[in-house]
Amino acid sequence: MKKVLLILAMAMMFFACGAKGSKGSTFSLNLAAEPKSIDPQLSTDIAGGTVNELLSEGLLKRTPDGKPDPGIAEKWEVSPDGLKWTFHLRDAKWSNGDPITANDFKAAWIRGLDPKVASEYAYMLYPIKNGELFNKGKVTADKVGIKVVDPKTLEVTLEAPTPYFADLVTFKTYSPINEKFLKEAGEKFDTEANQTISSGPYVMKKWVHDSEMKFEKNPNYWNKDNVKVDNIIYKIIPDNSAALNAFKNKEVQVTQITAEQAREYEGKPELVKSKDGSVWYILPNLKNKFLSNSKIRKAILLAVDRDELVKSVLNGTGESARTFVPSGIGIKGISKDFPEEVPTSIEKYNPQKAKQLFAEGLKELGMTSAPTLEVLINDSGNNKSVAEFVQESVRKNLGLNLNVKAVTFQERVSRMASKDFDLVLAGWSGDFKDPITYLDLFVTGGGQNRGSYSNPQYDALVKKIKSTADPNVRVPAMIELEKIIADDTPVAVLYQRKKPYLRDTKVQGLKFTAIGGEFYFKNLSMK
Repeated sequence: MKKVLLILAMAMMFFACGAKGSKGSTFSLNLAAEPKSIDPQLSTDIAGGTVNELLSEGLLKRTPDGKPDPGIAEKWEVSPDGLKWTFHLRDAKWSNGDPITANDFKAAWIRGLDPKVASEYAYMLYPIKNGELFNKGKVTADKVGIKVVDPKTLEVTLEAPTPYFADLVTFKTYSPINEKFLKEAGEKFDTEANQTISSGPYVMKKWVHDSEMKFEKNPNYWNKDNVKVDNIIYKIIPDNSAALNAFKNKEVQVTQITAEQAREYEGKPELVKSKDGSVWYILPNLKNKFLSNSKIRKAILLAVDRDELVKSVLNGTGESARTFVPSGIGIKGISKDFPEEVPTSIEKYNPQKAKQLFAEGLKELGMTSAPTLEVLINDSGNNKSVAEFVQESVRKNLGLNLNVKAVTFQERVSRMASKDFDLVLAGWSGDFKDPITYLDLFVTGGGQNRGSYSNPQYDALVKKIKSTADPNVRVPAMIELEKIIADDTPVAVLYQRKKPYLRDTKVQGLKFTAIGGEFYFKNLSMK
């Protein structure tokens, strides 16, 4: 009898171990900041987008080379005039088992445009016919060019031929919504793990705010057989030293690090440096009378030696910017990289000219001295070092005093949205592979125009660019936008970033991307 019991106990241990093992592989990543929102129609930050990569799949999926792949739509057609796009959905399910239908996309896109929802990314849906008019309350929702032909067919009519529309529909704002789930969740939708629903490869199982998110492979995902990692954990560790220690202690397998921390890992296989498609700048609030003067703004730009900033502060993890649109990330002009086709350049360090412009600006404003300004930063990465370099540069070259104010990422984003700042160190990453994803940032009243810049000529050029697919019209107009940025200085452009990461050598297939998100998880596996 004892022998039988022993055999049974051993069998139970075997099956228990097998069950535990069946949970499979786990990948852990430092997200660095709690997302402002993971609601696909409300999310605006990179952290939220990294969550959306796991939970939300749209009609098409982005790839590292920028060529959209089939997603929930297995195929699509475009009319000869470029105005009508027809998407044919595959058999796909939500994580709760509901079928994903064409109406789920229509409902999501209308929600994103609904002025009552107040999505900051509503303008991403403006290429759809009457999308902007609906968002501005000038037409009703039924006038928007989205038609559900049948549960598996979605027909979209555009305002004008939009050569990057396939890229747009890979973006999170275009993700579907399960209306029944949304209604049941109400204001709690996408605020806790049990208030999320997935159309993507993973489901969220746990969310400890400001600490950790846990995800498991979605058993109802249409392509689940090709998802190679069963569990993903996002740690939220904003402190640079703590993040590095977490990597060394194997608590996370991938984390961003600072330029200074990267020195320790030079030449080692764990260190990865990747252009992340972001341009970094000092953004002035033009509601501030002092900063509304373009000569003052240009003086601040010219007072900062950007080449020295990249060399001494960033340790080469970036390059001094000569255009607002980043170079070397595959954003094309007519025949080559768009920045290469821009003949103008953001002016380089010139302390003598900076002093002259600063004095002229003060005179135009009727001021004899400059006020002390606050420069807002979030308390992670290289931000403090960059801000202190700018602080010392303008003090030395202009006599302008800046107070550096470090806050959490969420507070920095919130204060930018409410225009509660003088200056802010900020960055912008493109959402799709076209120069306009950077250049429409300064349109009057735009959802991401945090500095309140307004220029009728700029607005007219953006409208022209978005009204045609002809590169011979679009590219020269976008070159003009670059010239305005260089001349009028709506932002003091500093550098284009090359982001340093540490990656455990067991992590295979993870891509670091420059457009539309930070990571590409499709081929992720563990050695």
